[in-house]
Amino acid sequence: MFELSSMTWPDVRAALPSVKLAIVPIGSTEQHGPHLSLETDAAVARGLARRLATELGDQALLCPLMPYGLSEHHFAFPGSLTLRPATLIALLKDIAESLVHWGVPRILVVNGHGGNTDAVRLASREVRRDTGALMAHMMWSDVARDEASKHVGDLGWGHACEAETSVVMIVNPDGLRVDQVPGPAPEPELQPLAGPPFTGVDVPIRLDEWSPNGALGDPRLANPEAGEKIVDVTLARALDFAHRLIGYPLNPVAPLR
Repeated sequence: MFELSSMTWPDVRAALPSVKLAIVPIGSTEQHGPHLSLETDAAVARGLARRLATELGDQALLCPLMPYGLSEHHFAFPGSLTLRPATLIALLKDIAESLVHWGVPRILVVNGHGGNTDAVRLASREVRRDTGALMAHMMWSDVARDEASKHVGDLGWGHACEAETSVVMIVNPDGLRVDQVPGPAPEPELQPLAGPPFTGVDVPIRLDEWSPNGALGDPRLANPEAGEKIVDVTLARALDFAHRLIGYPLNPVAPLR
């Protein structure tokens, strides 16, 4: 694979004829309970994107990590940083338009933060409408939801929980403080219909309203064997999709003006 951040412009010029897919990792800088670092989502996205790009070889152009996302719901916890939705949408569109300019109209956003999902979806729709390019989006906890659900307890999960902590053990072990792993927090009254991971009702609840320590589920159940299985399933499915995306016809239409 080609890694854009370490290349010179002559390197890029020479590589572009081989490149079929740009991979853009995006995460967040936000709290992940007392046991995981604020870079968790970014580190997971970076690790998964790099593994996927390596599997794709010279067909893949790995773009630099975007370490910020939509994290206003974590602002009860010090250190969390956020973009506004319009900022993230504009940033993604600008990156996509730049890639299209260099002849890479197929883009896969590898996302480590579920809070980014709505913005990425909207940006992808606008990119397709305005440029004809195809920007797909994958969130590991959605891609491997069935596998992740095998390794969690009976509580709601989805953030700094046993599943995410297990994944961190594989892709970013330095970001885990083993001696700070908390027990489960009390479940809020809006469970289960409005609670993660199976949200049937959309309500803008802050993380401190879900959990006083910023973690969901029971992170004590995390283990590297579970993390390896979740990562393996995610990568296998992502790789299959990436090959399909590379071969998918774009069928451009006239843009709206």
